[in-house]
Amino acid sequence: MTNRPDYHQHEEYLNRAKKLKELQDLGIDAFPHNYKPSINAKNLHEKFEKTEAHSEQAALGESESVKIAGRLVLFRSMGKNAFAHIQDETGRIQVMFNRDDTKLEGYTPTGEGEAYPTGFKILEKKLDFGDIIGVEGNVFLTQKGELTVYAKKVTILCKTLLPLAEKHAGLSDKEIRYRKRWLDLITNEEVRDTFLKRSKIMNMIRKYCAEFNFVEVETPILQSIYGGAEARPFQ
Repeated sequence: MTNRPDYHQHEEYLNRAKKLKELQDLGIDAFPHNYKPSINAKNLHEKFEKTEAHSEQAALGESESVKIAGRLVLFRSMGKNAFAHIQDETGRIQVMFNRDDTKLEGYTPTGEGEAYPTGFKILEKKLDFGDIIGVEGNVFLTQKGELTVYAKKVTILCKTLLPLAEKHAGLSDKEIRYRKRWLDLITNEEVRDTFLKRSKIMNMIRKYCAEFNFVEVETPILQSIYGGAEARPFQ
């Protein structure tokens, strides 16, 4: 029998696993194999930062339609609406879910009442920080001037079973940051920017050297622990 990791006994993991099972029982695929956004966070802000559309226009589909995707990092419910921030590799986008207009991909209520929750209610109860979702909707500006996507259809792309670092304290333990780089890249924007800049610098160096016919080779690295030299011959 395969030993299960210790975190399988943690309350947070068990709660998320239960939500995953409930989504699957409703016929929702929590891990679809394909989803193609039409725009990322950075380009969305650059293209629509001067839009004059309001939520009423977005609700009627009279403003620009977009398709975005990202990791849920903030969620707050406000009556018939709920606001969230999703984060992709370029930045964050605010999303507004509406009780009447927001539909959940793969789910259709078969009746009325608490036994047949709406897509909005499922999102409100079953989403957790760290989940990855896709959103199709229309852009608008809130009263405070924040660019927002009015969600018409939401697709759950990945139901995460482990939580992110605490949002206020962040991920500060250096050993955990180095051992779990994926968490470090998700939670620390400065670290993510450093990795992206390093990648661009290395690509520029390679491109520059290639133009002058340099050849890139990989060389062995000296190690403090020798391997193979004292091994016994075998047939």
